[in-house]
Amino acid sequence: MRRLLARLTLLRTGGRTRVRLVAAALATLASCAPAPARKPVEMVHIGTAPPVNEDTVTEAEGASTTACTGADIADLKAMLEGCEVAMPKSGELPAGMKEKIEITLDAPTTVVAAGGRLEVTLTLKNKHAEAVPLFFSGDPTPRFELEALDAKGRRIDRPAGKPPATKGDGKTRDVKAARITLAPGGTARVRLGWDAVKTRWAPSVPKGWDGHGYPTASAGPLPRGKYTLRAAVPLLGVFERGDLEPPKIAVDVGG
Repeated sequence: MRRLLARLTLLRTGGRTRVRLVAAALATLASCAPAPARKPVEMVHIGTAPPVNEDTVTEAEGASTTACTGADIADLKAMLEGCEVAMPKSGELPAGMKEKIEITLDAPTTVVAAGGRLEVTLTLKNKHAEAVPLFFSGDPTPRFELEALDAKGRRIDRPAGKPPATKGDGKTRDVKAARITLAPGGTARVRLGWDAVKTRWAPSVPKGWDGHGYPTASAGPLPRGKYTLRAAVPLLGVFERGDLEPPKIAVDVGG
């Protein structure tokens, strides 16, 4: 402060000295200005999560929902493996599925050699103007199967009679649910294969057995004739309500 007073006193002199002293005085006054107030540090207790701003939620947090929604699902079985949900209650299942969903079976050909293999595509189509949620059940994942019927509607792809009695391993499978959302006009497909063979009970587990039911093995080609393939679709709240019938396709074995 004494330096400031001394410099101000010298302002009485003229010329360049006065200009220089005025500039020096102003610089000194600026240096005496109070420093800006420091922002206090906010303390957070250890183990306390900071509040989340809902406007800044990243897309990754909704990735599971996005991953289980589609308009052109080429491999429904693979998608369902990552779309597990809690088993829905009856009131949570969508109603009026007859007007919303169409389920069909298609094949590049319906003629197959006796003992040959036929590739079939199961397609679920949303014919509704809005997205439709679809719930599936499985143990633990949903399974899609083809059942072969003769002209009288009898299963011919399973051995006659009951399977041999077994003690089992005492384990039970948990029945779980999976959900996808099918966009308006969207389709979901499952590719299935069917072998035109008879089967027998297989006491020794054959290669490729998935662990469901008593194992079977091939017992030779099916007789020539016309059969019907029916798809077993693990869709909840649809077939048991009578909204839709399981899809079917006629095939000609050895034709």
